[in-house]
Amino acid sequence: MSGMKLWQTSMIRLARSERITGFVQRRRRLSSLAARFVGGHDGASAVATAHGLRAEGITASLYYLGEYVRDPAIIASTIGTLSGSAAALGAEGLDTHVSIDPTQVGLMVSEERCAAHLGQLAAAVTASRPGHDALMLDMEDAGTTEATLRLHDQLRAAGRPTAITLQAYLHRTAADLDRLASVGAWVRLVKGAFAEPAAIAARRSVDIDERYRRGAEALLAPSSRAAGCYPSFATHDERLIDDITAMAARQGCSSDAFEFELLHGVRPELQRRLVARGFRVRVYVPFGVDWFPYTIRRVGESARNVRFAARAVAGRSG
Repeated sequence: MSGMKLWQTSMIRLARSERITGFVQRRRRLSSLAARFVGGHDGASAVATAHGLRAEGITASLYYLGEYVRDPAIIASTIGTLSGSAAALGAEGLDTHVSIDPTQVGLMVSEERCAAHLGQLAAAVTASRPGHDALMLDMEDAGTTEATLRLHDQLRAAGRPTAITLQAYLHRTAADLDRLASVGAWVRLVKGAFAEPAAIAARRSVDIDERYRRGAEALLAPSSRAAGCYPSFATHDERLIDDITAMAARQGCSSDAFEFELLHGVRPELQRRLVARGFRVRVYVPFGVDWFPYTIRRVGESARNVRFAARAVAGRSG
């Protein structure tokens, strides 16, 4: 295992430790870590962050922090918070776009329970502007992939405004992508951040990047566009971004036929440059008090973020 993969795996283990999470989140000195990557402690502050992004020509997808939940009270709180946030976004004339991990809303209990909760959330998303408003299903570890795809298909069949995330590094993704593109789905393409085994996922960065390129090309193909497919390319990799913009030009795609999605607090200068070039840009805005698992995974993804975390722990800003 490479040094970077070992580091990422270690960060994932930290993210899943309830004991460490509780310890860190009680330390106010480390709150600057959350301030960097998290868009607020509650729905109102997250909507305010979305307003600030709109002033820069950027849309937002709100994500309420939390994952792998079994407690019914926490599940109910998550549903209430996200439903309220969706309503607030619509009332403010912002994109009614929220992201959700199925394990936040009942998948750890049963798929049937999760489907009911997702239907409730999707009903709160006002699809007043098709192509802009959606309940985006995040993709988690590979053990949840099949269930997440089924949940997405159920929501689409019910006419709900929904979208799905696919992870380029999984061996199965090419087939999943072809099927979803052919039915005109909104697909967010990510590289994949979980430490999955080689039996089910590519491990080398060069292989993952190539799979991402092939996925992007399939999403931008004339047949996919004709079916109504809308791609969200979630990456901070400027080489891939340049490749995608070149693909789009070759395919004759207009700049409003797809979007780039980046994380709140990561490469804001890149967000602004893409907007200046005339591309649609969306920022994934997490909010809530359960910030450590999400933040530590961001730290594990980039040497730049590791340096930021070190300064935060040492009590320095910047």
